[in-house]
Amino acid sequence: MNSLKNEFSWSKSRDEIFKTCPRQYWFAYYGFWNGWLKDASERSRQIYVLKNLRNRQTWAGEKIHNCIHRSISNIRRGIKVLPVEEIISITLNQMRSEFRSSRSKNYWKKPKTCALFEHEYGVEVTGQQWKEMAQNVETCLKNFYASDIYGSLKSHGKEGWLEVEEFSSFHLDKIKINLVIDCAIKEGNSTIIYDWKTGKSLSEDLSIQLAGYAFYALEKWNLPPDSLKVVEFNLFSNTANSFSVTSGEVEGIKGYIKGSVKDMQSLLKDPENNIPLPEDEFSKVENEQVSLRCNFRKVCRI
Repeated sequence: MNSLKNEFSWSKSRDEIFKTCPRQYWFAYYGFWNGWLKDASERSRQIYVLKNLRNRQTWAGEKIHNCIHRSISNIRRGIKVLPVEEIISITLNQMRSEFRSSRSKNYWKKPKTCALFEHEYGVEVTGQQWKEMAQNVETCLKNFYASDIYGSLKSHGKEGWLEVEEFSSFHLDKIKINLVIDCAIKEGNSTIIYDWKTGKSLSEDLSIQLAGYAFYALEKWNLPPDSLKVVEFNLFSNTANSFSVTSGEVEGIKGYIKGSVKDMQSLLKDPENNIPLPEDEFSKVENEQVSLRCNFRKVCRI
């Protein structure tokens, strides 16, 4: 018997998928449910597997985050960090193994293994493009471990650590709000939240994410927004930008989240139990750029 319950919560990524395409949102948060069970229908199983697809850029970013998370966690616990060349070698070897597994589509037998969007949908990627992706991973890791930020974290006192890439949450009007803090530390009377970016450009719109961090800091650590600094470190371009958040922006994100939740729950026939309307009630965005990047396009009904 399946004891798991699909509970409603809000996150920035959930909001982004909902804004991109309501039908894609249905697949990602409802259609996949119970697809892991032995007696799951063929379509539910397909949706569950497809939900776990990652494009190569996202996959590379996750590997970089994993390396940084492990290193900072070791620093926090007083464990020696491996030399950067060894970290890079281990990471790239892992990626080669995962690439071969994905190319063989082993994820259809073992859904928790690496599943790349490019392999599932036959996206044409040249050997040179795969090589460039590996080089980007190496560049990002070298930039991080040579950075002043990493040097500062290495010497940070044990008592000043708050969070390191933890799946955190707080509540707004009884709705669970999820977020992940890459790294948060106390430094004097200030709190610094670090956000690692691995793409080739800085985020265009950080307002929701930054205000969300400040709202979380206010709720979790009882910190006023003006004591918080968010540092976005783009590892590919080796550039860092600092941001601050005002009390007004925190109030703004509260209103934004409430509105987003209301929109999402308008497509639930039973909001209390998070039971959605039928799939067809979630409109499908007719945009080729969206559909070509959608994990679920092979199971999406017209």
